[in-house]
Amino acid sequence: MYRENKIMLIGNTEECYCGSSKTFKSCCKGKAISSKAQPLGEDILSNPNRINHMLQQMLKATDFKICMHPDKEKCKMPIKNAHSLQNNGVLSLIAEKDHVMANDLLNKVRDGYSTKRVSKNDATTFYGFCEYHDSVVFQEIELKPYENNVKQNCLFAYRACAQEYHKKQREIKAIQNCFKDNPSLFLEDEFVMSYKLRKLALDDVNQTMDIFNNGINNDNYDIMENYVYEFDNQYDFAVTTTFCPAEDLIGKQLNDIYSTNPERLKAVFITVIPVVGKTYFIISCLKEDYSNLKSYFEQIENLNEDELKVFLNNVIPEYSENIVLSPRLWGEWTNFSKKEYEKMVTGEIGDFGEMLKGGLPYDSFDDFMRGMDIRNGKINVMQKPKYDLFKLKNI
Repeated sequence: MYRENKIMLIGNTEECYCGSSKTFKSCCKGKAISSKAQPLGEDILSNPNRINHMLQQMLKATDFKICMHPDKEKCKMPIKNAHSLQNNGVLSLIAEKDHVMANDLLNKVRDGYSTKRVSKNDATTFYGFCEYHDSVVFQEIELKPYENNVKQNCLFAYRACAQEYHKKQREIKAIQNCFKDNPSLFLEDEFVMSYKLRKLALDDVNQTMDIFNNGINNDNYDIMENYVYEFDNQYDFAVTTTFCPAEDLIGKQLNDIYSTNPERLKAVFITVIPVVGKTYFIISCLKEDYSNLKSYFEQIENLNEDELKVFLNNVIPEYSENIVLSPRLWGEWTNFSKKEYEKMVTGEIGDFGEMLKGGLPYDSFDDFMRGMDIRNGKINVMQKPKYDLFKLKNI
């Protein structure tokens, strides 16, 4: 293995990755060395249904309810399982018989596709805001038509950031539970590295949430730089997401995504929403980050419509688990197109048994990083894929 890479090591005085708040030396180090925890049995690893059940239980165990709005004094329970994409006005336009196609990675184990049919009432939801703040804060985008104003664009980005923050906290908790249940995973370099990288990512989005909360708490929504493009067709998908691009469209570095420096990575926020007869594409970043991301925004603004469609066809499934498709669109794609889309959405996830054991099929740190490139903005975003999110139903 490649112990020389310190990102893959846990120090004696570090807080233990099992979530106990104790130091590693005082907590799981002895258990890891003695390797008392046994690896998962082959009877489990060879049974997709059992793996699927285990993954579902792990995911359920990490869910939590919190209101992320900074003004806690006005919070009113309950915490809502709120939509990050509007149920009425967006999902209702995409839905067919009140159902949409949404991403569920666990479904891939059972049925071979991570994209499955779900009720629009359950799509794109997370427990991130109380009843009061979900209703009051987001009424500008929930109850009013999109008008491309400062407040609406900020709220789309804020909600995308909040959902990402919620998701990353769940990811951290899930890995902590894995370490807790099986301390021998501390001896698996890839598993240790996975935790460290996710912890850095959580710290980044936490800092970004602080900036949003400060602006919103002071009724200042003019904190975003935005570019909006209006398509003249009503397309059958919607998305809201945030990510930190590694490079711009010509390969210039924007974020050092492998750095262990605590400096916050610069995020972009993408929203695509259909309205009656049209579709809007919104890309935003914090104004204080724009100088770092200027080339990225300028290049996107200079794309013609066909080029912009190619860009979005690549970037959206690459970066977002929060994308919904109409069953109409899914039905228009060939099986080959669906498989190609799935490769982008799931990153060609392989053996789930190996994932649960913490193993990865790489012989060196450099090979692992090259394997990570496709998941970190180093795909060719201007190469036309074999599926088309902008495909209209044949009549």
